Amino acid sequence: MPFDRAFALSSVLLAATAFSGLVLAQSVPLWLALPTASILIISLFHAGGLLFLRRAIAQITVSTTLWNILLIGAFVILLIDLTVVSRDLLSAGIHFLVVLLSIKLLTLQQRRDYRHLYAISLMAILASAALTTEAWYVPVFLLYLLTAVWTLLLYHLTQAKSEVPAVIAPSSTAVCHTIFPSRVTHGFFWLTNGIAILAITLTLVIFFLIPRIGAGVLQKTTGQAVRTTGFSDRVDLGTIGSVKQDPQVVMRVELPDQSAVGKDHFYLRGLAYDQYNGQSWSHSGTSRRSLNLVADGTFLARPFGHRPSDGLPETIRQDILLETLDTAVLFAAPFAELVSGEFSALQADAMGGLHLLSPPSSRIRYSVTSHIPQIAAGERTASILAYPDSIRAHYLQVPPGTQQVADLAHRVIQQGATPFDQTLAIQQHLLENYRYSLESATVTLDHPLEEFLFTRKTGYCEHYATAMVVMLRTVGIPARLVTGFLATEWNEYGGYFTVRQRDAHAWVEVYFPHSGWITMDPTPTNNAGFATSRWEPLSRLAESVWLQWDRLFVHYSAKDQLAVVHGVREGSDVVRERTGRWVSSFTVPIRQALGRLLHKVRMFHPGMWGLVMGVIVVGLSSLLLILRDRIGFWATTYFLSTSHPQIAIAQLYTRMLRIVEQQGVNKPPTATASEFARLVEREWKSAGPLVAEVTALYHQGRFSRTPLTPSDLSRAMEQLGRLQSLTHPAR
Repeated sequence: MPFDRAFALSSVLLAATAFSGLVLAQSVPLWLALPTASILIISLFHAGGLLFLRRAIAQITVSTTLWNILLIGAFVILLIDLTVVSRDLLSAGIHFLVVLLSIKLLTLQQRRDYRHLYAISLMAILASAALTTEAWYVPVFLLYLLTAVWTLLLYHLTQAKSEVPAVIAPSSTAVCHTIFPSRVTHGFFWLTNGIAILAITLTLVIFFLIPRIGAGVLQKTTGQAVRTTGFSDRVDLGTIGSVKQDPQVVMRVELPDQSAVGKDHFYLRGLAYDQYNGQSWSHSGTSRRSLNLVADGTFLARPFGHRPSDGLPETIRQDILLETLDTAVLFAAPFAELVSGEFSALQADAMGGLHLLSPPSSRIRYSVTSHIPQIAAGERTASILAYPDSIRAHYLQVPPGTQQVADLAHRVIQQGATPFDQTLAIQQHLLENYRYSLESATVTLDHPLEEFLFTRKTGYCEHYATAMVVMLRTVGIPARLVTGFLATEWNEYGGYFTVRQRDAHAWVEVYFPHSGWITMDPTPTNNAGFATSRWEPLSRLAESVWLQWDRLFVHYSAKDQLAVVHGVREGSDVVRERTGRWVSSFTVPIRQALGRLLHKVRMFHPGMWGLVMGVIVVGLSSLLLILRDRIGFWATTYFLSTSHPQIAIAQLYTRMLRIVEQQGVNKPPTATASEFARLVEREWKSAGPLVAEVTALYHQGRFSRTPLTPSDLSRAMEQLGRLQSLTHPAR
């Protein structure tokens, strides 16, 4: 390609790259982006040598008068934008910059016009850098840097070529062609790219040497704050259910020191409520205390009612990236003891809720060290517990007219000999006899709790939590309602929980004099789930990359710089050793097994080993095709039994439902698991004991505090095998 054409093409590409940065930063409206993109496409075709465009544009003469008219028009657009359209100086300035870019592309004739284009492009790429902290900026900036190197080199080469005298001797002409080649050669191509790579490397070095001090004063908020529900001074029954279908991300929670934490669920506490008036929950007091600094940026946040465990306390650390919310509440695993972040001040209410001074204007990152609540062994078996007067005064209040609820509570706890057993009995009653539903709107009802307990028997999480708190209080056990998030979406690539609006949740905290507040959840698992696609793993991988981008690049600090240096120095030997050990452990057994197999085949018949191997491969493939469904199910269940027993028993229970339905016994949509087991007992007696045992294990795995063991899951799989061999008499 001739230098002149390559120079024009790279100049337009430079402008297009800078413009794409502004578009991706969502700072260019559609009415301005479409004509500018059209002008860029026409300019690219013109620079690429499209003949009819070159002839058409050659007919256009741009005089000084026309340029001045276009410039005045751009200023008029700026004034209208500033006073009528956007009414924001930053937005209007960017729009003006895009208009200038379009005008300059239409008037590219002299070399000074190209210099103006480069200046406009540089301001555009800097503006997009100030407007975003997203990871997409990396490829845009690298492309801009590569194009800029090409453009500046070609600019100087074409300038030097144009400055050669027009009348020179023939011998001098040969020398001139040696110094200034007329086309982009193979050597020139690689030399230019090498310079670009060197420039990118230098940029990365500068990036590492200069830590960030903030996200940029020009950074804008790309949208309004995420609206949250259930974190104000009042919570109505039914309000949290309104966001149960919203997939918008609220926060991401990393657990750097806790590889053994369950990946199926994780509670993030927000606010607690102690007063219930029959329709809504509220705080009895709104006073807050300022937390004390114990180190640079670290606040002591031990809540009232907290009791240290006997022996070494069990703690969990969380690194939380919180999106821009419309609430000043900070979320953490119960109960937060230390909170670290770039906060000027932090407050806590009387029930352990953490508050900023005002809702954040941008996403924030903070770390929390929480104490994991554990009930003391003595309080599990104590028949009488002595509660302090302050606890009894705040956490035994019930609204008038709850006698029907109290009667139900006393019937449920008849078999409970201790307050702990009575608490478990009420929790188990709600888990087994009611159904979770997103269609139970009770906000407008006069008695939503009674409607839930005795009429509908379906509801949201706040219905279950309210029922348990009120039932406990009617039998003299202090309890309160808590709102927050129940994280269930684990990202295996990044090692963190993704928390969405639909994860908003309400649960219960029960008070024990020595142990303090213990978390309990009476809400059944929502088995409806959410549809996933085959691209879900790629989505989680991209999200984990984005999180690392935010942590390592956007919030890169001097502390991170030192950590990188120490990590590289100390980790290189470990990585080399582990890599060699892993490769050896993986390849040596395979190589030995293949060697023994081939030796035996050759000893059997040296000329037939290829045929024998082919027959073995075909036979194994046929066997896998025949048994692939069953093998896939049992293999998945075996894997989950060691890592996620709750998910494994849920899969086994679902398979049991399919087996029974194939025999003509269908589960009604409103029936609980226990009711369905009794239905099978009536309609298919031989299958009744098998279904009952699997159902009992399902209840234990999903709702009990006693975890399932691998032998329990093996027993459930054995019962499924027996159930599959049975035939319904009516079929």
